[in-house]
Amino acid sequence: MPRATSILIDRGVPVAMRDGCVLYADVYRPADAARYPVLLQRTPYNRQMHTHAPTTIDTLRAVERGYAVVIQDVRGRYDSEGVFNPFYQEIDDGYVTVEWCAEQSWSAGNVGMYGGSYVGATQWLAAIAEPPHLKCIVPMFTASDYYEGWNYQGGTFQWGFLVAWVLPYLVTEGLFRRAEDVADFAATRDRLASLVDHLADAFETLPLRDLPFVDEFAPYFQDWLTHATRDDFWRSVSIQERYSKIRVPALNLGGWFDIFLDGTLRNFNGVRAAGATPEARQGTRLFLGPWTHTAPESNLAGTRDFGVQNSQNITPLRYDLNGVILGFFDRWLKGSDDGFDAEPPVSLFVMGENVWRTEREWPLARTRYVDYFLHSGGRANSSHGDGTLSKESPQRERPDVYLYDPYDPVPTRGGQLCCYSPQMPPGVFDQSEVEKRRDVLVYRTAPLETDVEVTGPVTLTLWAATSAPDTDFTAKLVEICPEGCSQNLTDGIIRARYRQGTETPNPIIPGKPHEYHIDLWSTSNLFRKGHRIGLEVSSSNFPRFDRNPNTGNPLGEDRDLKPALQTIFHDRERPSHLILPVIPR
Repeated sequence: MPRATSILIDRGVPVAMRDGCVLYADVYRPADAARYPVLLQRTPYNRQMHTHAPTTIDTLRAVERGYAVVIQDVRGRYDSEGVFNPFYQEIDDGYVTVEWCAEQSWSAGNVGMYGGSYVGATQWLAAIAEPPHLKCIVPMFTASDYYEGWNYQGGTFQWGFLVAWVLPYLVTEGLFRRAEDVADFAATRDRLASLVDHLADAFETLPLRDLPFVDEFAPYFQDWLTHATRDDFWRSVSIQERYSKIRVPALNLGGWFDIFLDGTLRNFNGVRAAGATPEARQGTRLFLGPWTHTAPESNLAGTRDFGVQNSQNITPLRYDLNGVILGFFDRWLKGSDDGFDAEPPVSLFVMGENVWRTEREWPLARTRYVDYFLHSGGRANSSHGDGTLSKESPQRERPDVYLYDPYDPVPTRGGQLCCYSPQMPPGVFDQSEVEKRRDVLVYRTAPLETDVEVTGPVTLTLWAATSAPDTDFTAKLVEICPEGCSQNLTDGIIRARYRQGTETPNPIIPGKPHEYHIDLWSTSNLFRKGHRIGLEVSSSNFPRFDRNPNTGNPLGEDRDLKPALQTIFHDRERPSHLILPVIPR
């Protein structure tokens, strides 16, 4: 099909939903009478701002390549009618919009969807509705489940992300919707300025349910707090429970420092294993770079530049992601045959070595899972302590003890974060200041005698006791350079009452050792010879996760916080150990 030379733009096109609610879209298409495949994006972030966003495609380039592009405001956002209710509205509205795109006079009938973060969610939620004219999706930096990975992780509330998403991105639009005249607009402007000026203060809100503005403009936030377990409220919109309904291939794009990294990996594996059609199973792909949330065009992740010393001279910045995405659409919407199917389904960036590599599966079939046991003489507190990591099993060892005070939590310092950089900058940062704290236990290997590649899921089996009726335990994998810097790679957390699953709380017995399995998600990093592998263990990572008040009370109700004495065991009977996915080289 020849490339288009002239573009026609139709703004504010109405699309009626099943209940009569009208959503509005902009349409970009070649200015001729031909029919073209359609690329659809459904966004809550203002359709007029999404023609050149980092997690989108170049709209004009797509039209010139022979596509019609439709960008729609979802229900209750910007020009579209109705009330915004995240996730739940997108299944039916997505189905109707896909089929509307297929029926237009300028449409060839094949529809693909694209976009990142919540715009990735609108794709998956539409796909599980099985609209017949949807042929493929390109979800970027997005989740597989809206309990685990979006609102919660390991049973803890993703406080930092949700405050930083709801207030500046969702509440602000609601404020402007309320402004109906000049006087009201002035008042709205003042309230908006107050919100922005005091956003950092919002992270300190206690009890959590008193977060400002949400009762008025984001009532769903209280639902998220109320449903603190993975119940039917969450299951009704879960993607990972419905992979067997996915009929279309997906190009999954994510980053090692993205808050939805785990969901990206689950979506790839879930559709490859259980997709409803051979096209979905065989055509689904994974593309993972050293990126933070929605930042695939940058070499920088925090303070680390992954474009330096790239042996293949292909930095993330130089990777033509638009070309990759449009090539995927060409395959599934135009049927082009340029060897796309023969390419390995996984492309990943190995940090430390700073190279791109293709693989046939995730996790890698050649992975060796190696146990690194925690050791100390009972004084692993801080980087000045005596904590070590080794492959040698522990025998008789004294446990490590620290005091967790939720009034003085361990601060968030980089990691898989979103969406407020002044308070929580994502990516790689030196953890040296964090590791000076007495409530952070630090365990380190000896300097490595050879390079060690760690690529895959990382977990920690931790034997621990607490003086409280409920508490949290955290774990962070770090790389320690010969000069002494300590750089974070990935981390995780578990709430004690959810150690046996998030469907039902299982209270602990204060003072009794319990076994915890902490999911640190995944990474790909080459630890160079002379470097060391490090592990931090503590009980808070704030404001990324809500502070456990150590009371055992329902989430969001506590105004007062209590300290807890934590004991970490690593002996023959209770061998706490880090499990690393080591790739033979």
